[in-house]
Amino acid sequence: METVVGAVCTLLGVAAGALGALAAARIQLRGAIAQADAVLAQADTTYRAALDQAYAAQRAAHEQWRREIRRDAYAGFVTALDEVQELTARPELLDAGHEEASGGLPTASRAVTAAFAVVELEGPASLTVLARTAQQRCLTAAEHALRLAPRATAMRLLSSTAGGATAAGSDGGSPSALARTAHQALTQLREAAYRLEQGQIRRDAYDAAHQRATEALDGCGLFTAAQTRALLSDPSWEAALRMGSEHADALTRFEAARGDFVSAARALLAPEGDNDTDH
Repeated sequence: METVVGAVCTLLGVAAGALGALAAARIQLRGAIAQADAVLAQADTTYRAALDQAYAAQRAAHEQWRREIRRDAYAGFVTALDEVQELTARPELLDAGHEEASGGLPTASRAVTAAFAVVELEGPASLTVLARTAQQRCLTAAEHALRLAPRATAMRLLSSTAGGATAAGSDGGSPSALARTAHQALTQLREAAYRLEQGQIRRDAYDAAHQRATEALDGCGLFTAAQTRALLSDPSWEAALRMGSEHADALTRFEAARGDFVSAARALLAPEGDNDTDH
C-alpha cells in the first residue's frame, strides 16, 4: 500500500513538474512572439520610411525634370518675343524691297505662335494667360510695324540720299538733288493737305501739289510702288504722327506684357525658399 501511494505521489510530482515546464515554455514562447512582432513592426516602419523616402526622391526628380522642361519652353517663348521686339523697334528697316527683309517679321511672328503653343501645353494655366497676352500684344506690335514700314523705309531712304552731298556740290540730276526735290515736293504736299483741311485752298491746288509730289518721287527712283503709295496716300503730318504714336504705344504694351511673363516665370521656376526678388 505504501508502495502504491509513493508511486502515485511520484507521478503527481512528475505531472506538476511537467505542467510547470509547459507554463514556463509558454511564457518563453509568448516573449519570443512579442519580440518577433516588435522586430517585424520595426522592419515594417523602416521599410515604409525607406519607401516614402524613395517616393519623395522620385517626386523631387520628376519636379526637377518638369521644371527644366518648362524652363526650356519659357526661354524659347521669350527668345521668340525678343526677336520680334528687335524687328518691330526698327520699322524703317523692314521694307527694303527685298523678300528676305520684308519676310523676316512674319517669320518671327510665326515662331512666337509656335513657342506659345509649347508654353500652353506645359502650363500652368496662370502663366499661359500671361503668355497669351504677350503673344497677342507681340503680334499687334508687329502689325503696326509692318503697316508703318513702307512709309518709314521711304523716309529713311529719302533723308539719307538727300543728305548724301551738299547742294553746291551736286548738279540737278544727281541722286541727292533729285531726293531733295522729292523731299521738298512732299513737304509742300503736306502743307497743302493741312491748308485744304483748314479751308485755305481749293481742291485743285491740293491736286496740283499731289501731282508734283508724285512726279518728284517717281523721278528720284528710290522707292517701290508700295513705298510711293505709303507716302502719297495720306501725306498729312497728322497721319505720320498717328501711325508713329500707335506703333510706339503697341511696343510699350508689348514690352510690359513680356515683362509680366518673365517675372511670373521666374517666380514659378525658383526653388522653394528662394526669396530673390531682384528683377
